Amino acid sequence: MPDTKQEILIVDDEPSGCEAVADFLHIEGYQPFVCTHPQEALASFEKGRFLIAFVDINLPVMSGLELASKMKEIDPRIEIVFMTGYGTFDNAVEAIKIGAYDYLRKPFGMSELKLCLSRFLERQALTERLEQSEQRYFSLLQSIPSIIFVIHDNLSLDFISNASEPILGYLPEEAMADPNWIVKIIHQGDRARVKGLLTSAFKSKNLRFTTECRLTHREGHVIHTMIKSIHYRTEFPRLSGIIVDISDRIFLERAKLQDENVRILGAISEEVAHEIRNPLVSIGGFARRLKRKFPDLPEGDIILRESQRLEKILRRIMEYLRPMEFTCEYCSVNGILTECLELLGPDMDHRSAKSRVKLASSLSPVYMDKDILAQIFTGLILNALKEMDMGDTLHMRTFESRGNVNIEFKNRDPKMKGEGVDRVLMPFGEGCRGTALPLSSRSLRQMGGFLSYSQEPKEMIFTVSLPTRSKPVSENAKATIS
Repeated sequence: MPDTKQEILIVDDEPSGCEAVADFLHIEGYQPFVCTHPQEALASFEKGRFLIAFVDINLPVMSGLELASKMKEIDPRIEIVFMTGYGTFDNAVEAIKIGAYDYLRKPFGMSELKLCLSRFLERQALTERLEQSEQRYFSLLQSIPSIIFVIHDNLSLDFISNASEPILGYLPEEAMADPNWIVKIIHQGDRARVKGLLTSAFKSKNLRFTTECRLTHREGHVIHTMIKSIHYRTEFPRLSGIIVDISDRIFLERAKLQDENVRILGAISEEVAHEIRNPLVSIGGFARRLKRKFPDLPEGDIILRESQRLEKILRRIMEYLRPMEFTCEYCSVNGILTECLELLGPDMDHRSAKSRVKLASSLSPVYMDKDILAQIFTGLILNALKEMDMGDTLHMRTFESRGNVNIEFKNRDPKMKGEGVDRVLMPFGEGCRGTALPLSSRSLRQMGGFLSYSQEPKEMIFTVSLPTRSKPVSENAKATIS
């Protein structure tokens, strides 16, 4: 038996017909609501929620077709069964246009009415199951921590999941409102390649591909992602796919690479210490004796200078590999950066340098060595000042992303010649940057952080990433916010 709360509307200007239908529905467990006038039916329909409506086509003042059309405007979900003793082809066509569920020709038996209701209930149950299935699928889709998207062949969005906000900082409705959003968020260095790949996928009808690229967060920082497409068949071309944040993987790969470089460097340094240091001392001593004996001999100066240079390189390597000790405590990144800028004010004034600082309003504290962090920030700022022209601007900002507090230093470097990360962050060769950056990178890795380096046209960007983890178990660990 159906739920007795389910009300069914009956609209017929013939009382005898209304009563017969109402009695049958009452026996079947429904609550029939009878109206003999269209205006009365509209007023009742606006007040209540009916399961289905049985409407006579021939009504006074307004036809049943007109009434049904108005009812559909109020509630498009209402199902309507037309009743008439004067069925015509035109009426049937009009009923279909309105969206009628069924059509009963008077006089009809209760068995016909029962069959009509039975088909309706089966359809309703199927619709409910389908809606529940769609809701479960949609909930599952929205719970995936990666971005699910669907785009048209003009690269505008057809759909994007809620993961767009935690990963890229955009609400789905914001992304959907911009027809060029998917192209705009692709990093400038990858935009031409990825846009060409998407366009070619539609043209060739081979819509399956996987590629890695950088996307730009709403706040401006770079997110490393993998885009994998999955084509599905529709009337119009669509490309569906998933965007996975692989920043952690890139982070680990870079850290692994640097650790491997350090391991190799350590092995080399041991060999250098045993096999080169003693000969270097002898060469340096011989050069000094040669210089004293033959002061006008230029070769003596060359030998002495080169031996000193080699000793300097060796000293740098050994300094880099020397074990470090840390005293960690909870500290505020914004506070440390602000203090560093205050201390370096005279240096910036001397270079006529400007600074633009954007501090996140709320950052998680980090468990790090405060003094080491201050040393690293100071080194990065001084390194930037050294590379900048007079009057240039140093951009700094803090932001939190995926469990890390990040500090970004960006400045214009017109002299930059495409230096790789190995040259910048590893103490190889003479290099113009010295050991400050390599030591900073090493210190951060030992504390669980990471120093990354990237390049834009005429710009250099250093980003310090610090985990927002709990403090390690240690008897000497401090727990103060400083």
